[in-house]
Amino acid sequence: MNQFVLAFPIPVAVDEIFSITENVKVAADTKTVMIPGCSVQFNVVRQPASPDVLDIFKERNDLTEDEEKAFVAHKSLLFLLGNVKSINDVEMVNSAISKMFAAGAIGVYMQQSGTAWTAKAFEEQFGDSDYPMDPWINILDSGDSLYTLGLAVFTLPDLCILNTIEDPEEALLMAADSLFGDGIPAKSGSIIDWGDNEKYVLRQELKGLFSKDAPEYNKQGLLRIVKK
Repeated sequence: MNQFVLAFPIPVAVDEIFSITENVKVAADTKTVMIPGCSVQFNVVRQPASPDVLDIFKERNDLTEDEEKAFVAHKSLLFLLGNVKSINDVEMVNSAISKMFAAGAIGVYMQQSGTAWTAKAFEEQFGDSDYPMDPWINILDSGDSLYTLGLAVFTLPDLCILNTIEDPEEALLMAADSLFGDGIPAKSGSIIDWGDNEKYVLRQELKGLFSKDAPEYNKQGLLRIVKK
């Protein structure tokens, strides 16, 4: 399984204790942590504050003045690293992310997909989401097609679809959920049936957006979703 990397700007210095809950505290030398309600163990990395944080979150969110000030004033970064093997794992990690926000984390940057969410945006959009993978998936527009970025962390190929398909972004997200959550084989020829005569077939793509030496390259490959 590929490792996910979650980066949280936090309001305490790199050498200070960050209290996630009353009984779970991350010190400067903490290497692993378990967050209540989540059975996924996290490896921990602490780093000093980064001057790039504001730009990263500003590019991906409509920040309020207070949120901008909070990102500018962050004192360090706390990284949580781990693996997810099921939708249940993803739901539990999402719950752990919410606990990080409740403890004072300002946002979360998901390194594997390049998505970044403020605490407010994450809770508003995904707090009760039926599709827990959604915040983990980035959607890239190449002009004629949309591509996912981030499915490698689920040991899945990334997906693409023509922009001319109705609601192409929703189709990508639902397809990703079908592959990881419902166990539909992630291979060329697989059929995704959403009912109401909505059937799609997966086709292997030989060329993606990224070269093999790019950090975004997914060695699991790329599948195109085609309406059947």
